[in-house]
Amino acid sequence: MALIDATYQDHGNLRGQDSIGAERYLLLKDRAPMTGRGVPFFSGREAEISAFREMANGLSLGDGANATIVVEGPPGAGKSALMCQFMEEMRSLPPTETGRRRWLPVPLSAESAESPSHIADAIDKAIVTCLAGELLAVEDAAPPPGEAATLVERLGEYWGRLDAMGAKAKAREFFDRGGSVLGFSLGASREGPPTTMAEASERRSNAWQPWQIVLMIDEAQGIAPGKPHGGKGTLSALHQGLVKSPVSFCAFGLPGTLLALADVNVSRLVDGRTMRLGGLDAAAARQTVNRCFNAFGVEGGGPWREAILKRAANWPQHLAVYLNAAISQIREASPDRMDARRADITAAMHLGDRSRAKYYRQRVARIRRRHGGFEKLARELVPSLRERGGRLPYSDLFDLVEEVGQRTSTLSGANATQFIQDAEHSGFLALNADEASYSMPIPSFAGHLLSEPLPE
Repeated sequence: MALIDATYQDHGNLRGQDSIGAERYLLLKDRAPMTGRGVPFFSGREAEISAFREMANGLSLGDGANATIVVEGPPGAGKSALMCQFMEEMRSLPPTETGRRRWLPVPLSAESAESPSHIADAIDKAIVTCLAGELLAVEDAAPPPGEAATLVERLGEYWGRLDAMGAKAKAREFFDRGGSVLGFSLGASREGPPTTMAEASERRSNAWQPWQIVLMIDEAQGIAPGKPHGGKGTLSALHQGLVKSPVSFCAFGLPGTLLALADVNVSRLVDGRTMRLGGLDAAAARQTVNRCFNAFGVEGGGPWREAILKRAANWPQHLAVYLNAAISQIREASPDRMDARRADITAAMHLGDRSRAKYYRQRVARIRRRHGGFEKLARELVPSLRERGGRLPYSDLFDLVEEVGQRTSTLSGANATQFIQDAEHSGFLALNADEASYSMPIPSFAGHLLSEPLPE
């Protein structure tokens, strides 16, 4: 069976995922589109992708135990973008088990992550969608333009005109069991419906065997036992490799995701597969800007590049905001050549500034609903944190929060522990890699709280 080089290096070259029209790119704003493809201009994260490749090699060798990756990070750190990049990686991975299993990423919400039935439905839908897409891709002809043909109608009409017998055989194998997607059914079992739970489970397991399934759980800090239809231990069984079907998972969430997983008995993760995302390194941030400018053929972009990097300070969400503002202004001023020298760099940076300020306001507003004094307390903490180097052991931070909260009457019923948790979820504070100290992870968040002027 083929393994891949687990050491990932980003050389800054343009890739297929970077081929995106300007109009579509400008619609993305700062959001990572969940299309199953990598995010345009994604750069860096070499250690994280190397860890994913290492996990994939283990699965290729049949090691399903501890094939779990957990990614934690504050809002805007690029968790969704990394999830998309893992899915992009799966597009090029060789099949596992001597070529028998193809990789299949399956997006899953945290609310469904402990529900076996919800997981099964999500996997079935992903398989049917994948097979249907392959079948439609090998049609001799497409329906006439404007014809509102449903997926079932198209499959039925063109079934006999398919050239790719391999795809047809795989689809037929799955359709023999039957599945449901997009509101209608595909296929029906020749054996009739299963009469026992054991029979139903056996059929499902057989249908999943051609696939190496990786659940992609978003907002995983919301995983909890006792959710509707949940049964504590589903993810734990997957994590330990106790499930007959080839299913593993990656979890992406805010700080606290590891604790949420521990509550459902997912623990003792392999070293290197617990990741805390922060800002990009300087080289990766520069690669992001270079990829974007190269993809759109921006001319004279040197001053713009430096202005964007200075404003964004290597924070992924801010990079996305300022790049979007820059391309918008350059395209408006010079649609024929994308000549940055014709555009107003100051106007573009101010446009990015407004988007960045909105991002911070949203972060604070979400916490304020639970803790009315959060913004004032955070603002009061900034000078003390800066005086102490911006990095404090947990005990010192706890004492500081209590002291400032009591002095300013801003804890208002919330204790220091709850404030620190809220501060992590807002992105104001983050637990450092030593797991014993905290710092302010997002550049310029403190400046926003204090209404400090932006760098020119």
